[in-house]
Amino acid sequence: MVAISDCRRELNQTVIPVFYDVDPSHIRKHIGVFKDDYNSHIDKKFKYDVDLDKVDRWQEAMTEFASLVGFDVRDK
Repeated sequence: MVAISDCRRELNQTVIPVFYDVDPSHIRKHIGVFKDDYNSHIDKKFKYDVDLDKVDRWQEAMTEFASLVGFDVRDK
């Protein structure tokens, strides 16, 4: 995710996010179901990796993508 963000900024590549069954604002604000799933994933993925800078960059990329215009695909 961070690599995609870097390519977007450095190479001016187009990124079109697709949000499946999640409200983009929940990702942008880190709330709702996304918050619980995200925290669980962080706990598992970075359990033994104390590089908090990596987690911060990942969080910033998620917020950046959630702020872009993309496709919101949810069951309504």
